[in-house]
Order: sequence, then C-alpha cells, then structure tokens
Amino acid sequence: MNRFRKVEATLNAELAKPYAYGNPAQSDCFFMGLALIDALEGSQRARKYAGSYKTLAGAQRALRRRGYSSLVSFFAAELGKPVLGGAEARCGDLVILRLLDGAEHVGVCLGTRFRTKTPDGARDYALDTVIAAFHIG
Repeated sequence: MNRFRKVEATLNAELAKPYAYGNPAQSDCFFMGLALIDALEGSQRARKYAGSYKTLAGAQRALRRRGYSSLVSFFAAELGKPVLGGAEARCGDLVILRLLDGAEHVGVCLGTRFRTKTPDGARDYALDTVIAAFHIG
C-alpha cells in the first residue's frame, strides 16, 4: 500500500472512532497523530501512550510529567526529527495547529489544508494555523 492509501485509510479509521481523550480504541487528535505515525513508520507509539490521560487537563499534565511544555517539543523529541514550518509539510505529515482559542491540536497535512479531530468531528484548517510540522515516513 502506498503512502497516500495508508494516510487515507488511517485517517478514515481514526475519524470514524468516537472522540475520547487518551483512548486509542476510541480517538482524539493526539492518538490520531500517533496512529498515522504508526501506519507510516511501523511503530507502536499509540500502544506506548494508551491510558496516559482521560481528560484535556490530564493530557496537559501528562506532557509536563514527561518534561514537555507543548506538543511541538513532545513530537520533536519523540520523533527525533527537526521541527519544520507548515509550508514544508507534505501530504500525510504530522502538524501541530494553534487554534483561535490558543489550544494546540495534532493534525495531518492533506496538501493545502490541515485536518484535526475535535469532539465535534473532523475540522480542516489553513496554513496560518500550523505552528510546526514533522515529516513522517
């Protein structure tokens, strides 16, 4: 299966799951990103972080417990890859979005738009919301 089919299949599967914080059997934006990494790199990151948190506040505490101040610093360390600008993202790359409320979300580059998962479903955002990107696969 090529990269585009893996991204499509993974994204469709993750978006079809009910939204739940910290549960890869369901999904939130963080686990959607981990599932994408696992699919493209053959890793087991979703399993590694399963059950780390159950609420948004718990997710923030889990990051800080591990010594990270943001999703950007977490993924930079976890992936061992440089932080890129949003314009450098390729289709299927992982991005970190900063939305109007100031919250960071994990998203996926779909070319000229960036998709994340929210409690209200999938949402697409423009390049100006991307604060970091990581090449995956």
